[in-house]
Amino acid sequence: MFGLFELLDRFDASALDAATKLRWAPISGVFIVASSWWFKGLIFVGVGALGDLKNRSILPSAALVGALAFGMTSGIVAVSKDAVGRLRPAIADPTIEALVVTPSSASFPSGHAATAFAAAVAVGVIYPRLRWPLVCVAGLVALSRVYLGVHYWLDVVVGCALGTAVGLGVAWSAERVVRGFVASPAPT
Repeated sequence: MFGLFELLDRFDASALDAATKLRWAPISGVFIVASSWWFKGLIFVGVGALGDLKNRSILPSAALVGALAFGMTSGIVAVSKDAVGRLRPAIADPTIEALVVTPSSASFPSGHAATAFAAAVAVGVIYPRLRWPLVCVAGLVALSRVYLGVHYWLDVVVGCALGTAVGLGVAWSAERVVRGFVASPAPT
């Protein structure tokens, strides 16, 4: 089992090195914006709210589901980071240059990737036409973290999977609750 972790660690270091060699100033600016604290959730919840407004929803379901998925995922990530305690790339290897301030929290899993995917997938379940554009933007957020040198690939892949699972779970649960209210007979 230790050999597998060592192999994954070597792959992560090599893949991060390859990603940082692809840096180009115009793309760096895009990734810095995509990695901003406000971008990772507000964009997705905001798109959900706009969809709710467009559909004249009485209850802003997509915005609420996106925000709930984002919040739940943030909590899971915080607990996971404390439990795993993996060092950030630039802290583990001082030769790695991060293009943004390296957060003080642990690296695994990526909170940006997890929360972006959670909110994007949750809103995408409510509004299927928006699903792929939202997931593509969430992918940009996830890629930005490796490109900028603040996460390893494995951190981001696990973050994406975690966020997707939570986003699907929250959205499907919300749909079941709504269907339950619609299907239940009115009290007499």
